[in-house]
Amino acid sequence: MSIHFGTTGFVFEPSTWQPEVLVKLESHHIAAWSADSGQRTRFGVSLGQFLGAQTGIEVCVLHGRSILDLEGLCAQLERLIPVETLARTVDGPKGLASILRSRSGGHSSIPMRQRYLLWHDADVLLRHDPELFGQVAEVIAGVSAELEYAGDGALMIQRCVYIGGHRLAQAALDADSMLNRWADDGPGVPFWSLVTGEEAPMTALCSIDSLIDSF
Repeated sequence: MSIHFGTTGFVFEPSTWQPEVLVKLESHHIAAWSADSGQRTRFGVSLGQFLGAQTGIEVCVLHGRSILDLEGLCAQLERLIPVETLARTVDGPKGLASILRSRSGGHSSIPMRQRYLLWHDADVLLRHDPELFGQVAEVIAGVSAELEYAGDGALMIQRCVYIGGHRLAQAALDADSMLNRWADDGPGVPFWSLVTGEEAPMTALCSIDSLIDSF
């Protein structure tokens, strides 16, 4: 679980690391970490501006310092993704999974083909309620894989960039973290593995300091 930058053969101008991140997002969610809060903020803002400038991409910025529970997360998401009703549940017909399945862009009636969630200070919820963080991370990865591999012909790429400190990095390195596995549903194949055909979520760990210093 590492992220490898600078291997595409292209040479970018100084500080233009963002295209490398976008390439990695084609196949992985990313846990981006730094011990420096200012560095984390600069990374998130710069990446958000870069993604937002691309055609056909929707960027949903989540402010993690205000996300201490499901209410905090849902209150932000329903202001970013159009939805009639969003229940304060992870699963269910009107819960978190349902809004993540929406293909409607926030500023257009045209179905979205790419959506990126930029979750600043994601480790706030991870520290405050690790169980809920795990449930949310799993449903983000599960629905994203479902949208991509459902086979209905309407491909949509949805990825999350989790931004945080050491605690987030530890979770990304932990094989038992919900960033790296599906929850056990008892005997048999885990639900999300059955639905998506994926053995586990695909999450890459990125050192923000190493990434930025390399350009």
